[in-house]
Amino acid sequence: MLIINDWLASEPLGRTVLTIGVFDGLHLGHQALIRQVIDRAKAKDATSLVLTFEPHPLVVLSPAGAPEILTTFEQKARLLETLGLGAIGRLRFDQAMSDLRALDFLNDILAKRAKLIEVFMGPDFHFGRGAEGNLDLIKKWGGALAAPVKVRPISEVRGPREETYSSSHIRGLIKVGLVKEAASILGRPYSISGVVVSGQARGRSLGFPTANLGEVPQLIPGPGVYAVEATLGQERLFGMTSIGHNPTFVSQTLTVETFIFDYARDFYGEKLEIAFIARLRGMIRFDSVKSLVRQLGEDEKMARAALT
Repeated sequence: MLIINDWLASEPLGRTVLTIGVFDGLHLGHQALIRQVIDRAKAKDATSLVLTFEPHPLVVLSPAGAPEILTTFEQKARLLETLGLGAIGRLRFDQAMSDLRALDFLNDILAKRAKLIEVFMGPDFHFGRGAEGNLDLIKKWGGALAAPVKVRPISEVRGPREETYSSSHIRGLIKVGLVKEAASILGRPYSISGVVVSGQARGRSLGFPTANLGEVPQLIPGPGVYAVEATLGQERLFGMTSIGHNPTFVSQTLTVETFIFDYARDFYGEKLEIAFIARLRGMIRFDSVKSLVRQLGEDEKMARAALT
């Protein structure tokens, strides 16, 4: 799969079937749409392309209302490659992009950088200054070109119980720790990643040494203890993650601490990805360190059971 880190600086693509959007979470609804793009591109002997905005447009248009993201560009690329996508492009969204007129966006951002033959677009997709661009405008634009671009409207994809797949709904689930329910909409366990940094080393003194994540660019699940699968380079590991403010030690800092089972070495400075399989319990303030250690032992048993 071709990964285009800067769409505006990229070489033009040949015959292309396109869809464009944020696709945060890349949930089952997104995947169903993108499979249509992939299938259509194969039938037309063209490249299937997902063009995604980064950062989320609301970071520029309404910073106070911008959502915490579910998936990084790198995660999207990895997931889309497994679907068989031909190319993914990163389109930087900034103030200049938000001020661009809709027709200029279509002509200069899209048509000059790919020989579009079909565009898949949802009815609620808007673009251009003042959100003036919509599905009707794209249809008129595509039909008026010397080499017409066919626009394929898409409708909402619903789940087996007729619920609408939604990134905002997934965020709500994750914020309260309902990671299993979120996974059923994502089609995979929710995961975050960050670089391992040094912590207070309390876990080591308790017999449960932890890898502490530094800055995490995504939405962090609600406080609690979780059974997790972790990825470190090419290694697939298992463990449990505690998210919270360490109430037993009265800490004001939110931490993401992961105890990896049956693993001895430190990995400071390395990137660790954590996939949340099940929430084991909420955060508890213990009256003694002994009580905390006893509970951690029970947590480990529950986590190992959840991971088998």
